[in-house]
Amino acid sequence: MKNGNRESFELMGKLTAVSLQDLKARGYRYVQIIGFTHDGRPDYIEPKYFLLFPMKLLPEDQFRKEIYEPIESPILTDWAKSCDEGFEVYIAGTKKRVAP
Repeated sequence: MKNGNRESFELMGKLTAVSLQDLKARGYRYVQIIGFTHDGRPDYIEPKYFLLFPMKLLPEDQFRKEIYEPIESPILTDWAKSCDEGFEVYIAGTKKRVAP
């Protein structure tokens, strides 16, 4: 997802304690963390917000691995508890294609 942009995703909602519990209950074990600037470009240095892309398994190919965090991470728990402070954190999903 190195060349991805904000338009590649749909927002499933803000990260909260409830949404984090929901991801755990649905069997997700990791999230890929993607930072974005105010104009929607991927950036980890000065992001305006983060999108968390839930995953059940990590890619086996080392070249496809980027920035991941376990769903049980204290970092994610802290972000979920302080959802109104600092930068914004959203849960992302892939956009579904609609058949013609």
